[in-house]
Amino acid sequence: MPLFDDRAVGALEWGMDAMWLKQQVASHNIANVETPGYKAKKVEFKDVLRDTAQGPERLAKPVVEEDGDTQARPDGNNVQVEKEELELWKAYTQYSALTMRMSGKLSTLRYVINNTGK
Repeated sequence: MPLFDDRAVGALEWGMDAMWLKQQVASHNIANVETPGYKAKKVEFKDVLRDTAQGPERLAKPVVEEDGDTQARPDGNNVQVEKEELELWKAYTQYSALTMRMSGKLSTLRYVINNTGK
């Protein structure tokens, strides 16, 4: 196994970007909870599993779509704050886990660079 696998770092970077996007979408939905006619958005990861074997540079970009799974209120808004808060929390915890893994990879690389040839 290579010390510093660019594919792994690329996949971690992709995951961090995707979780950041999920946090942004959930925050935007919460901010629009009182906006009449607003339709909640969600992040979809279409074709990601199919593309994973080809490497992180080939991973499909997450797609932001309208959430048609949630029933609208009489004012046409379909944001459910509890659902959005849960999505926000899940994305945050996944982002945190990915950043810890990335930090570990970079710490290993830093250690090797600093201790090579000593």
